[in-house]
Order: sequence, then structure tokens, then C-alpha cells
Amino acid sequence: MKEIDFLSSIHKSTKRDYLGRVNNKKYPKAKAAELAKKFDYDYWDGDREICYGGYKYIEGRWAPVAHALIKEYKLTNKSKILDIGCGKGFLIYELKKLIPGAQISGLDISQYAIEKSKEEIKENLIVGNANNLPWEDDSFDLIISINTLHCLYSYD
Repeated sequence: MKEIDFLSSIHKSTKRDYLGRVNNKKYPKAKAAELAKKFDYDYWDGDREICYGGYKYIEGRWAPVAHALIKEYKLTNKSKILDIGCGKGFLIYELKKLIPGAQISGLDISQYAIEKSKEEIKENLIVGNANNLPWEDDSFDLIISINTLHCLYSYD
């Protein structure tokens, strides 16, 4: 199976001081991780030194990823797509704008993220756990999961 990099353009669009974040005196890594693991305000919209820090929708930021997914997987208005660990659903929103007839669903463990998602896609999102999906097998044509697997225990 070939490796496809859908995210480097987004990840590399901002500078990060990894050592500075790990050695932060106000939020040492262990404290930041403890706050982040709650996946609530501190994780999404709190201090940037903890995690995302003001994770807001930026017009077009996720569009290159959405375009690449559509092209690679030949997604259409008839496609059924699931994003496990969708967060605030920004990628789902971009996909929905490009293929409005597609059935696009998102699941995230964070009640806060779902509550703070864009109104246009909120009805497509549910709070849940990646270990206990509420859909039957083979319900989707494509399932994606970005920045989620590292949050699961290795045996999961």
C-alpha cells in the first residue's frame, strides 16, 4: 500500500518550538498533558502552551486535505464518509462544501469540541469513543482518523 501524505501542508504552515513546549515552566509537559487529556476547553481553546490554544475555523485551511481525499478516493455526492476523532469538524465542513450530497459523519470523544463545531455540520457529529463505534460494519465507503490513534492504548 502506498503512503499518502495528506497533512504536511497544514502541519508545516505554522512554526512550532517543540523543545520550548516540552520544557515550558508554566505548563511542564506532564501538567499540559494532564489538562489536554480532558479534551475540553484547555485542550481546544485554552492557553496555546497546553495544546491547540484557540482552535478556530480558518477558511480554506482544510480545503487542500479535502480536495486530496476526494481525488484519491474518488469521493462523490453518493459517498459515505466517517471521521473518527473529528474534533470540531473542520475537515468534515470542507468535505461537505465540496461534496454536499455525501453522507459525512464525525465522532469525537470531546463533548466540548462537538458543542463548539460549526453549526452547518453539527447535526453530523456525535460524541463517542473510537473503541465503541455506534455504526454497523461496512456502513461507510471511507473512514478517516487524523490525530486520534496516539490517544488510544496500544492494545486498542
